Amino acid sequence: MTDSEEDYFVFADDEDFEPTSAYTPGGFCLIRLGCILGSPPRYRILAKLGHGSFSTVWMAHDRVRHQNVALKIVEARRTSKSQEMEILQRLKAPRANVVQLLDVFEHTSPNGIHQVLVMELLRPLHYTRWEFRPIFVRTVLRQVIEGLEFIHSRGIAHGDLHPSNVGATMPEIVPLSVKEVWDCAGRPQTLAVVHSSGDLNMNSYPPYLCETLDMEEFFLRQGAGTGVAQRPLSIRILDLGDAYIVNESSSPKCITPTGYLSPEVAFAQIALGDENAPWDQRSDIWSLAVCIYGLICKKNLFSFVREGLLHEMMMYCGEVPDAWRLYVRSNPFPQGDVPGIVQADKLWKAKEAALEWYGIENPPGLVRLLRRMMNLDPSKRPTAAELLRDPYFAGLWHNGRLLLFKKYDGREEVWKAGLPR
Repeated sequence: MTDSEEDYFVFADDEDFEPTSAYTPGGFCLIRLGCILGSPPRYRILAKLGHGSFSTVWMAHDRVRHQNVALKIVEARRTSKSQEMEILQRLKAPRANVVQLLDVFEHTSPNGIHQVLVMELLRPLHYTRWEFRPIFVRTVLRQVIEGLEFIHSRGIAHGDLHPSNVGATMPEIVPLSVKEVWDCAGRPQTLAVVHSSGDLNMNSYPPYLCETLDMEEFFLRQGAGTGVAQRPLSIRILDLGDAYIVNESSSPKCITPTGYLSPEVAFAQIALGDENAPWDQRSDIWSLAVCIYGLICKKNLFSFVREGLLHEMMMYCGEVPDAWRLYVRSNPFPQGDVPGIVQADKLWKAKEAALEWYGIENPPGLVRLLRRMMNLDPSKRPTAAELLRDPYFAGLWHNGRLLLFKKYDGREEVWKAGLPR
C-alpha cells in the first residue's frame, strides 16, 4: 500500500497503534483478541504488549502450562531471515538475565507464514510509575551487565540496547487466569480498520487494531503496583531480533535509536554517510552505559538530533579523536563549547548531582563506571566481564555472597570472591 492509499482509511493511523501499512502481503500477522494460536491450538491472545518495525508482541494464556506468556509474531517477509530463534536457543539457561524462549512455531495468515516466538512475560523498566527503589539500583544494574556478559559469552552482539529492551519478570501476572487478566486489563481500546472507498482488498488487514496494554494501569487494577516497587526485581535483557553471532556473520544494519548509538557507528553514519557501518560487542558497552543513565533518571543523556550527537559525545568524553578532526573543522563547536577533560568533568559533576537528587547510592562510583564504558575508542572500553568487577558493585550481596574488591586504580582485580552471608 502506498502512502496515498493510507489516506483512504476512515480512521487515520494513531501513534498508539501499529501503522495500517504494516498489514500487507509479507507484513504483519492478523490477530484478533481471544483467538487461539498453535498446533494444536494452545495460546489464547489476551492483549497487545507492543509492536516494532518487524513484529507485534502479545500477552497470551498458555492452556497447557496454565500460565501467561508473551508471543512475538514476526512479519512474514522476515520469518525466513530471522536469526532470533537460533540466538534465543543459544541463550537458554536457568537464572540467566536474558529473556527465555519457551516455545516456537509457525502461524499462517493471509499475509504469509509467520514465526511465533513464545517467551516469558516481561515488563519494560522505563515506565515512569515503575521506578525501582534507590537501594535496588546497584542490584538491577549488576543484573543488566550480567545479562550482557552472558550474551557476549555466547558469541553474540545485541545491537539494540535502550531502556525499552530491559525488562523484569512479572511473577504476579504469570499465574492469573484468562478472566483475571481481562478483569485487570479493562475494556480494550481498538481502532476499526475501514477503507473509505470499499475497493481495497481487505484480506490483508485485521478488522481492528489494538492499543498497547497500559501495564501501569494493569498493575494498579491487579493490586500489585506497590509490591512491585518494594521488592527486588529479576531483570532480563530482551528483543534480540537484530542481534548477530559475531564470528559467524557480519553485523546487520544498526537500528539502535540515535541517542544510544555508539560513537563508531554514529560517526560512520553522520560524518561518512555509511548507514551500514559495522558494530560489535564493544558497541553494546557504550549503548548500555547510555541505557543505564536513562533507566535511572528517566531522561536521555544525549539528544536524538543527529546533527549535534557527535559534538555531545566529544564533550562528555573530553577528547577529539584524530579521525574526527576533519569533521570537527567543518562543523565547529558552538562558541565556548570546547571538548576537554575539564569540560567533561564539569558535565559529569552535574550528573552526579542529579543522581544524588534521585537518592542513588554512591553517585561518584556510578559516574566512574559509566565513564569507563563511554570511551570514544571501542578498543579501550572494558568488557562486560570486567565491568562486573568494578568497585561500584563492592559491598553488594550477590547470590548469597558479599562482593569485595580492591580500590580501583586502573585495574579491575577481585580482592575476594565474596564472603557468605
